[in-house]
Amino acid sequence: MAEALVFAVIWLIAVIVAEIGFHRIQAHSMYYTISNQGHIALNAFNFLSSWLLPIFIFVVLLLIFVLIRFRAPDNSPKPSSVQTMRNKWYILLWVGTSFVLNIVFWLHPTAVDLETMFANWNHEQKQHPLIVNVTARQWEWIFSYPQYGIQQAVNARGQDELELPVGRPVKFFLRSEDPFHRYDVYADVIHSFWIPAFGIKEDVIPGETRTEFLIPQRVASYKTSPLVRVQCAEVCGPGHPYMEAPLYIVKAKQFHTWIAHQKSLQAHGA
Repeated sequence: MAEALVFAVIWLIAVIVAEIGFHRIQAHSMYYTISNQGHIALNAFNFLSSWLLPIFIFVVLLLIFVLIRFRAPDNSPKPSSVQTMRNKWYILLWVGTSFVLNIVFWLHPTAVDLETMFANWNHEQKQHPLIVNVTARQWEWIFSYPQYGIQQAVNARGQDELELPVGRPVKFFLRSEDPFHRYDVYADVIHSFWIPAFGIKEDVIPGETRTEFLIPQRVASYKTSPLVRVQCAEVCGPGHPYMEAPLYIVKAKQFHTWIAHQKSLQAHGA
């Protein structure tokens, strides 16, 4: 009983110190997030980390405590005066706590955040979102804006780029390249549409069309943070590490200027 009391005190002190350190780090933002969906994911991560930290400390500290407290300095085993094969109260407490925590984590943040995301999507759908068709192919991202008649957005050097207006809902349609629009599962390979600063990562699978909804909430670019980029996160061949594209989040006026420039490039066959 004395050992259990000593361990509980050490564990409690370690948890308090760890939680204080975690919340101080969290206050300085551990991750650069610039979309509404990314903030949902970040809040879920912070919630789970805060709750799981005491459990992680308990398991690690218990191993260390047992190794130190019950060590045999001279390598000669000594029978304990108290032999306990099992402790039903400890088993019930451990299993019961694990069960309750899993139910809680399923309800929040999993179910609650999913419901929030679906509610946001339904709301954003009614706000005439910007449509961006994203085509993945070995090893390139192609972005088109059907509402503006832009078939492929590129910069002055002819490289693909993605530009979005801040504060406007965006709906991405994600497809793996299928030149003849036959939904041929053998047309290309599986890619993964990943924008770290948006907190989204969606597999792009041949023969399927997938969607993502979000609202960019801050003017930013790769110069602001390397997390503001489009990156393939699924190994898709030797060119996989270089399958990325720059992302620019700009004000509405600058976005319309960019759209006009893209139309000019397309009219001149760029």
